[in-house]
Amino acid sequence: MINPMRSQPTRMMGLASGMDTDFIIQQTLRMHQFKIDNQMRNKKLIEWRQQSHNTIKDEITSLRQTFLSNLGAKSLMNRNAFNSTIANVSGKNSNLVSVRTNAGSPLGNFNITRVESLAKGAHLTTAAGVSASGNGFATSTRLGEMEFGGGQISFTRNGGTVRVGNEDIKIERQNGSDELTFKNKDGLDVDVNWEGNKVTISAGGTERTLNWNALTNNFTEDRPNIFTASFTGKTTTGDANPRDFTITANLSGSEPVFSSSVGTTTFADGIVTVRVGSGDSAQVYEFEWDPDARTLDSEPIAQATQQVTRLEGEADLIFNTGNGDVSVQIRATDTLSEMMTKINSSAAGVNMRYDRLTDQFTLEAKTGTNIDPESTQLGIYSNSNFFNIIRGSVGAGPIVGNGQKAVMYVGTERIERNTNSFDFRGVSITLHDTFDDEAVSVNLARDTDKAFNAIKDFIDSYNSIIRRLESLLSERKTGSEVSYKPLTDEEKQGMSDKQIEEWEAIARKGIMRNDQGIRNLVSSLRASFFEQIEGAGISPSQIGLSTGSFFDGTGGQIMINEERLREALERDPDQVTDVFIRIDDSSGSVKGVGLLHKIDGLMRDFVNTTQNTSIKNLEDSLKRANEQIQKMQERMFAEEDRLYRVFASMESAMSKLQQQGSWFGAMLGQ
Repeated sequence: MINPMRSQPTRMMGLASGMDTDFIIQQTLRMHQFKIDNQMRNKKLIEWRQQSHNTIKDEITSLRQTFLSNLGAKSLMNRNAFNSTIANVSGKNSNLVSVRTNAGSPLGNFNITRVESLAKGAHLTTAAGVSASGNGFATSTRLGEMEFGGGQISFTRNGGTVRVGNEDIKIERQNGSDELTFKNKDGLDVDVNWEGNKVTISAGGTERTLNWNALTNNFTEDRPNIFTASFTGKTTTGDANPRDFTITANLSGSEPVFSSSVGTTTFADGIVTVRVGSGDSAQVYEFEWDPDARTLDSEPIAQATQQVTRLEGEADLIFNTGNGDVSVQIRATDTLSEMMTKINSSAAGVNMRYDRLTDQFTLEAKTGTNIDPESTQLGIYSNSNFFNIIRGSVGAGPIVGNGQKAVMYVGTERIERNTNSFDFRGVSITLHDTFDDEAVSVNLARDTDKAFNAIKDFIDSYNSIIRRLESLLSERKTGSEVSYKPLTDEEKQGMSDKQIEEWEAIARKGIMRNDQGIRNLVSSLRASFFEQIEGAGISPSQIGLSTGSFFDGTGGQIMINEERLREALERDPDQVTDVFIRIDDSSGSVKGVGLLHKIDGLMRDFVNTTQNTSIKNLEDSLKRANEQIQKMQERMFAEEDRLYRVFASMESAMSKLQQQGSWFGAMLGQ
């Protein structure tokens, strides 16, 4: 065979002798090429064995990492895998309570008869409509671009603030009570008349009737008869584009609510204010309202540019939840979302939210295991006018006692917690809402299915590997397949990819037959099922686990008697646990003697010792095969060169002889 990668002598075509020199040389070298091809086939067999060993190693390692490692995705090396409980929650209000079992959760029953309250941190909420435009802020808006209209942002307490005539009336809920109190700015009580869910508030000679919603802790307007009146004004003075606009008054009881067709509208002290445009150049128009005649002046009585509060540069926000001040620095280049992330991830212990639909901010103290929400104080300060306005009517001092604890009853026992998610009697409970009409029943039962399915999942994966190993050990070629050998590159020419694949599938058969390392592993694994577990008092076969039969090719696989295994898990899950993962420390040292410890040890030794040795030996064999092939090729190429030189000399001699014959013939003829 001519090596295309090396220079060749000038090929002799037998001009003098008439012989096919190339054919004769190639035929002479066939024995050399035959030996090289056989060595190449042997090399391919070594590579296939190497691949098989690596595949087996990977599969066993994956099984150990999944099931036989403490951090495995389906680990069985923890007692909770065999002795777990499940929480069954029932009752009309079962969706209002979540119960999750933990490691060591006891069996039993209990009833949650009532959830009186959910844990809630101290909180402050702005009045609706804090943006100057009235359209709210996108969370991507930068703080330096946010405009707060008139600086009228005010956080309020539970209930809120309501305007009655010329008075701002504070409505507050007392801690631990459903009672609401109504006070004016001087702290004086206000006359209040309750009729069902309606309350009539009297202040300064004016009355206002509201509807109370106990579920939302909020008031809505009582408007049985809404009368709408429209008035027309004109934006003339100071407006670059004068236009007509309409003001609409919704009248219900004592207080009208105004809106307009151009911008935002507010009403206070008998004056309707319409803001046209945005930014510092916005124009404000004021109209006087006559409540008796229900009319507006046709022309504005005053004009002014509204004061818009914006952040420039940077500012420090200082929060206090009762444990000292925590400062958070914000910049005009921060977005609204970035500002809230800074606040919520800081050590201030608060969460800030913004609702664009209502155009409101909410600030709430976080609750936690070590934080008592009832005694938590909440305050916010700033060195910038931008966020001084957040304090609004609250003032500079912190707000005290706005929070509440989670309170539930188990039977008649009152349970108080600082958070809505907590541990109770070995289980984790999360409260989602309050109820008092029907108890939630919690049944903690043994979760036999979970343990059984975990064991079966392991056995299925284990048997899959054993089936593969047993197949490799017994695999052999039939009489008609013996002639199938690894293909050389020359033989692959003219064959399709499918033909090559089918050929090599047969050629690979039997390459791992009777591999001693694999056979020893399968035998050792099978034997471990017949040994009694030290200290457990029983063997795996006594809980329904045995091995197959060599007569049907399942000798190393695990067979499950499902009924017996389930009975064992129900009767004594601790004993089943000992069979699998018992730890013996009687000698002073910790030693795993359970079935899974034995399996893991055998597989670990096989991978780390037997497999590594086999793979190393194959690597050495592959190296020797490559060296042998190289030597054989070098000898063949040397023989090829020698033959070409011999034939070249012969052709040269014959050519000279022919020339001499021609000369003698010419002389004789002359």
